[in-house]
Amino acid sequence: RPVKIVALCDVSGSMLVYARPFLAFLAGLMRADANSDAYLFHTRLVRIADALREEDPMRALNRVTLMAEGIGGGSRIGGALEHFAATYARRFVDGRSVVIILSDGYDSDPPEHMATALEALKRRGCRIVWLNPLKGWKGYEPIARGMAAALPYLDLFEAANTLEALAGLDQKLGAI
Repeated sequence: RPVKIVALCDVSGSMLVYARPFLAFLAGLMRADANSDAYLFHTRLVRIADALREEDPMRALNRVTLMAEGIGGGSRIGGALEHFAATYARRFVDGRSVVIILSDGYDSDPPEHMATALEALKRRGCRIVWLNPLKGWKGYEPIARGMAAALPYLDLFEAANTLEALAGLDQKLGAI
């Protein structure tokens, strides 16, 4: 049976340089797979799957920008993931799901929020993939409190700082 992809993209200030390429990546995914689902987050969580399915890329980007009030601001990853786990995940996440989080892991919420949210998602039977653009940097260590709290719950933790890194995920994602 095919897996269901559910993606959550961080569009906070520290992720702004990566936001457009990640959203373009998610738009391609949304158009290719009607069962996939997508969200963005910064200080709040917003479902964007339908907007990304727009045929016109500029219209899709405009819709997402309007929906993403607060883009480029702060980051409450733990709170956004808790909200996702308590609401949307109940309908969209099960044992056939792969939840992909695109974020640098810099979180202003206490790390316990991250752990609580990811633990709730794991109880739903899904696999969790975290794509972190910083992981591709030489000497990177996941020492940010939020990122460190997330690591025990991840099935895959990979770099996402170049198109080559994203393209190389194909085999790794197929293996989980």
